[in-house]
Amino acid sequence: MSGWLSRRMAERGIIKEEDREIYQFGIRNGFIILLNIATAFLIGLFTEQLFVVFVFTVSFMTLRSFTGGYHCDSRLLCYIESNLVLFIPVYTGSLLVKTPVPAVLFILAAALGIILAISPMHSKNRKLDQKEKRHFGRRARITAVLQTAVLFLLWRLGYPDCTYAVYSCICITAVFMLADKVQLYIQLHMEK
Repeated sequence: MSGWLSRRMAERGIIKEEDREIYQFGIRNGFIILLNIATAFLIGLFTEQLFVVFVFTVSFMTLRSFTGGYHCDSRLLCYIESNLVLFIPVYTGSLLVKTPVPAVLFILAAALGIILAISPMHSKNRKLDQKEKRHFGRRARITAVLQTAVLFLLWRLGYPDCTYAVYSCICITAVFMLADKVQLYIQLHMEK
């Protein structure tokens, strides 16, 4: 679809032929984002947790875009895993209420520590230069701190489901970062 659309745009003179691949890539990624948003919306509707899914999705998209971490090799697997992650805040939210506050705070502090210490992470496809590392690292830290502030505000205002959505976003992001570190470590030692 993206190939056909970019070809048609080039044929009609909307874009230059030499830019067609770039537009095709952008169109494909735009469709993937729209598909993920539509799927998240459907999951929210079917689970009757639309607002929780919305809060988690916005939190996760903003934090993950700056931190990096584990990414699937396959687009289909990425789509499936991205949407399976949405079920965590939907179906495990009662854990926040049942878990002792010191344990919740300890896990949150550990997850934040991981994010603050190792953000941003290189991708398999692209290494970050020093300027990009500073830029994305600063954005990741600011986003993580702001999300933590929102988490405490939501808790204080009495929205435990939304609090847990932000909490699980921070924790899952940290887990994905650790998973990527482990994967990179294993790859480095397998090559030697």
